[in-house]
Amino acid sequence: MALDESKPFIVWTERIFILLLCFVAALRVFIFSAAFPFFSNIDEDLHFDLVTQYSHGRLPHFFDPLTQESLSWIVPYASPEFLFSPEQFPGARFPSPLWKRSGPEVEPEIAATTAAWSSEINFESSPPPLYYIVASLWWWMGKRIGFIGIQSLYWIRFLNVALIAIVVWLGYVTARMISPERVDLRIGVPLLLAFIPQNVFYAMNNDVLSPVCYGALFLCVLQWLRANRPTFLLGTLTGLAIAATYLTKLSNLPLIAVALASIIAKLWPALRQNPRATVTAFAALVLCAAIPIGSWMVWTKYQFGDLTGSTTKITLLGWTRKPFADWWRHPIFTPRGFWVFWWDLIASFWRGEVKWYSQPLGCPVADGFYAMSSLALLGAALIGLRKKAGLSTFQRQTIGIATLSFMVSVGFLALLSIQFDFGNCINPSRAHPYFTSGRLLSGALIPFALIYAYGIAWLFRRLNAALPLVVLGSVVFFATTSEIIVSHVILASEHNWFHR
Repeated sequence: MALDESKPFIVWTERIFILLLCFVAALRVFIFSAAFPFFSNIDEDLHFDLVTQYSHGRLPHFFDPLTQESLSWIVPYASPEFLFSPEQFPGARFPSPLWKRSGPEVEPEIAATTAAWSSEINFESSPPPLYYIVASLWWWMGKRIGFIGIQSLYWIRFLNVALIAIVVWLGYVTARMISPERVDLRIGVPLLLAFIPQNVFYAMNNDVLSPVCYGALFLCVLQWLRANRPTFLLGTLTGLAIAATYLTKLSNLPLIAVALASIIAKLWPALRQNPRATVTAFAALVLCAAIPIGSWMVWTKYQFGDLTGSTTKITLLGWTRKPFADWWRHPIFTPRGFWVFWWDLIASFWRGEVKWYSQPLGCPVADGFYAMSSLALLGAALIGLRKKAGLSTFQRQTIGIATLSFMVSVGFLALLSIQFDFGNCINPSRAHPYFTSGRLLSGALIPFALIYAYGIAWLFRRLNAALPLVVLGSVVFFATTSEIIVSHVILASEHNWFHR
């Protein structure tokens, strides 16, 4: 069903429904962000340490231990529930939170906890700064509102509430721009984004900003594909979106490469029709992207020794680069090895990596469904693109770019998996030498939702027109139910926001 702009009631009904999806997504993230205690196993303490430094206008200069200011927050508010089980404590119960206790009897425990945390090196010191700048400004606002103590910490997490709502809206705008006549994509894409149970949104980390930044960049790419006469404003916005995507997370580099390749492929026909406007727009893109990215690279080279700051970090983690000839002996090149990589990566991409009582918060049945359905629908989308399946040239190009974005991001993690010996590192490791942190794919969240929804639509194209949305709704119901089943235990944590 096409979105008939001549019928305001239909238009407003759909947009109200999308706003409702944004609200539901924000509410879900709020509830789970408040339910999880601090500091989760996905390096939340390290990201918080950087937020505290940026809040004082201080950029990290090296891979130093956690600052004393960060320790003053981490020690009283950190929960052992992520990496330990109750049986490891007296009476098979976790001790009461330090921030709820006082008096001389807790001082030895505080001292021991401080000593344990003081030795941790912040190997996240070199990543790009955009998330930390945004989070530190958000934290400053929370303090001005009056949040103190643990409420102030949760306020930083609640930034993700706004970010997930933006992601859902961007997904809707993207799908509507690509296929305004297809309700299965217009509704399906934001529906999946609103309910995908990725628990990276329940913690402080720089991955949560990636889907917003690349979502904006993806929209800019669509405008380049549609425009016969690219404008200076479009070039400027695209350049800024590229800069924001890079300055959020280095794992977004493959996505930027796909976006740039798509724009450059469009340049030649645009140059023949409007050479002056095209050159002006592309020059604006280059300048707006190169100046902030180049400035950060110079800073990183000066402070950390290389353009990305990764060399020293790799050394700290105990990784070494393997000879090129040894890359091809990696188990990922076997059917079983590839399936292990795909299963773990996609399961992690869907439901996250947070542990509870030292075990991943996941369900094998759900993980299997995520891995198999994602592979099947990616294949269906590729077949649909090849057969054109009633798509316009613009639609084929945009869905193709979305597919390429996701595949290149997965390929990038596969490349990282094969080129390193991970030494004594826990994850990845020599026993499990796979880069399967699904949060590193978070920049491709909107393209993935588009592929998934289109794959379902293509499979059921010859049946009832409403069936794709019914199928996608069933997927969303299954994912949400699975998340509630595996995550409801955290609501009882004495360390969380509900028990403050």
